[in-house]
Amino acid sequence: MSRPQKHTAQSTNGKYNYLLFDSVFAFNAFVDHEIQQLSKTNASRWNNVVQSTIQNLNSGTEWYGNPTPKDIEELNEHRTFSGMELVRKIQPQIKDKLAKYLDYLEDAVLPKPKMAYNDRGLGVFSFERAAMAMFKNFPVDTRTPVDTAVSQMNIELNNHSINTSVKTVYAYFQDKQMSYPAMQLYIMAGANANVQGDQLLYVGLACAELVEFLELRGISVEVNVMIGTSFSNQVAMACVRVKRFQDKLDKNQLLLISSDPRYFRFRGFKSLVALSNYFGLTIPSGLGSITAQMGAAFAKAINSKGFVFEQSYAMETAVREVTQIIENYKTQLAV
Repeated sequence: MSRPQKHTAQSTNGKYNYLLFDSVFAFNAFVDHEIQQLSKTNASRWNNVVQSTIQNLNSGTEWYGNPTPKDIEELNEHRTFSGMELVRKIQPQIKDKLAKYLDYLEDAVLPKPKMAYNDRGLGVFSFERAAMAMFKNFPVDTRTPVDTAVSQMNIELNNHSINTSVKTVYAYFQDKQMSYPAMQLYIMAGANANVQGDQLLYVGLACAELVEFLELRGISVEVNVMIGTSFSNQVAMACVRVKRFQDKLDKNQLLLISSDPRYFRFRGFKSLVALSNYFGLTIPSGLGSITAQMGAAFAKAINSKGFVFEQSYAMETAVREVTQIIENYKTQLAV
């Protein structure tokens, strides 16, 4: 496999050594390859992680989420977010908690464009709207989407003369700003040891709500997840893109790498060892730490216009982060 290009940046937190990945797939492939090339000391560190993981699994811990994985192979091959049942429980709670804030933001900060219609040919022709009051020489059937599509095809192919008493049949977004600038969003993954596995979920779910809110307003969003560790006044970091501007959000990929304890607390640790080794660093036995503002400092160093979603392990803090990012984005528009 081709080796990713090494990058460095300086910040108030020290030196950042980082790699950029276009996808979770590319990141996983790098980690699995590099873990085979470890220095003697880093190999010893990784072996300690493996042995500790086996002991944790045998003890029935919920540190990797609930239920406890069967064995270490299940953790190593984990590629699908494991908490979808929990998502179905927590996501409605986050939506409810966000509702009052988003209602305010809807009115005062970033209103969603409203659909309007005109008769001047501006916008997109709405067959469904015109069909509500068509008069013609043959039937137009709009009872189902298929019937509507067939009727529309017949009109276009047979060139029938059709008239409608509804004149405002061209749809457009009313009072829409022509172009909101795109947003690049960065999420710091991982957590300290005392954070329960299921608490990681708030980060990814709140981010998903934020992306939906922005894209309904025509704002393109790119989402990147940061995985890294700090030690000896240096940081080893991977920045993994999980959503391009033009793509729909793949919630599984986002939640897997940002919020899944099964992923981060094994493959994530594996990546910290691999990243350190790739930069010629010897990772300490505790695998370093995530320091305060580590993600924010990194994002600022590589992209001054990026927005950072820091670690939020409770619903209240996750909601505050969503609303703060939206308000900061609006403030940036005014500059």
